[in-house]
Amino acid sequence: MLVAGYQSGGSDAIGGGTLEVVGGCLGADGDVYVFPQGTELVDEEPLTIDIPGVGEVSLGESFDVGGGFAVEHGSDDVESGPIEIGRVTVPAECAKHDIFLSAPR
Repeated sequence: MLVAGYQSGGSDAIGGGTLEVVGGCLGADGDVYVFPQGTELVDEEPLTIDIPGVGEVSLGESFDVGGGFAVEHGSDDVESGPIEIGRVTVPAECAKHDIFLSAPR
């Protein structure tokens, strides 16, 4: 699970979807999510996280958060590698996906 402090600035999109594992990281609908500071692992079976202002969400459940895309790939030709988003390093296997930086509510 990737958790970082949200960077201020014009990202006021609505994100979310069905919580799933994407490239080894948590995300939704094929995108990797960097969750807001304070997000915690609640349980490992089933995998459940507590997102500030949203509540507990388990794999397969829907959620929505504010924020915005920090990385959007235009093609499969994007060179993957670790990338820093919101003061957290996103591993290479996750960085090849679009990355949504969540904002706290």
